[in-house]
Amino acid sequence: NKPPGWMDIPPASPGGSTPPGRDHSGRDQRRLHPLISWDQAGEAHGVSEKRPAQYETNMLACPVACSEETFVLRVRGTSMEPRFREGELLFVDPHAPAEHGKYVVVRLSGSNEVTFKLLIAEEGRRYLEALNPDWPNRIIEFDKDSRICGVIVFKGEVV
Repeated sequence: NKPPGWMDIPPASPGGSTPPGRDHSGRDQRRLHPLISWDQAGEAHGVSEKRPAQYETNMLACPVACSEETFVLRVRGTSMEPRFREGELLFVDPHAPAEHGKYVVVRLSGSNEVTFKLLIAEEGRRYLEALNPDWPNRIIEFDKDSRICGVIVFKGEVV
């Protein structure tokens, strides 16, 4: 004797309140973030100043806490396999701290190349590491002219 769609609405938490990120009707109220190109991620003026209009791109909700400036990239290439696979979605927060052991999206100096790698900080120096053991030049030094575009806060895939 339940109304149609009753299974689509998450139950209230034991205290009777609504689950985080949902309103009383069960609709998702999390912020949406744009799925952008790697070129857009590396633009010198930052993503927030040139955010695509909602009707021009896919807008996706991030399931973890992140800033309004978070954007989404689709994994390309094999440098970060097996942890990250081609086509997976990366939620990148430009305001998250870029610390040792975090995965970062970086615009490399001397080129327009934008990539993501594991950030290594040792003895006052920073390095970028590709996870794929067969990748040439797996570790490169992060130089002063390279720019971190953001930190990966979540990865997911569309099935």
